Amino acid sequence: MKLLVIRHGTPDYEHDCLTEQGRAEAELLAKRLMCEDIAAVYTSPMGRARETAEAYTRLSGQEAAVCEWLHEFDVAVNDTELGRRVITWDLRPEYWTKSGLLYDRREYRNAPEVTGTEMFERSEKVRQGLDGLLAEHGLVREGEVFRRAGDTDKTLALFCHFGAGCVVTAHLLGISPMLTLQGFSADPTAVATLCTDDRFGEYVNFRLHGYGDTTHLGISCGKREKELKAK
Repeated sequence: MKLLVIRHGTPDYEHDCLTEQGRAEAELLAKRLMCEDIAAVYTSPMGRARETAEAYTRLSGQEAAVCEWLHEFDVAVNDTELGRRVITWDLRPEYWTKSGLLYDRREYRNAPEVTGTEMFERSEKVRQGLDGLLAEHGLVREGEVFRRAGDTDKTLALFCHFGAGCVVTAHLLGISPMLTLQGFSADPTAVATLCTDDRFGEYVNFRLHGYGDTTHLGISCGKREKELKAK
């Protein structure tokens, strides 16, 4: 199985839609996705993700199913040194890297930065939603691996947001979501590709084959970053 985890195009956050630039990016993304044999499309309920998905479904003739658990991961965590909360991916590097608990996928929920926040609860909603979706397509989670219980030779596309994509990726790789939220980066319409390793029979795990791919935009990430800063 192949999963394409896709961030929405450049957003107009105030109106929860795409900007003119974002719509152009979504069209380029849609053409790139037509090269994939996508079996099913899923999207966040938020406008910017749905609009990005619609650029593809207009071309493919498919419909996108809305998944509430793919909603933007708008969660704040505790910065205990500053005495206030910050957005999950905005913890200061000199601060969060001191916490061994944040590196642990089982124990991060007990870190002072996470306790008393929605971080673990929201992560669990993503985990449960993703596992349920994969089970519908023949991959049943059993402990830390997935068991093939049907035809899994298919590609699924998930249109979502940076934070939600980070949590999805962390869950599939079996690592703390705090590591992906702090250590990964994805420009608008970036595509992450995760595929099952099918070499060992019935039981499989996911491998990350690519992250942050924006080659469909025709410019490098470094050049894009400079252009965005100049605006």
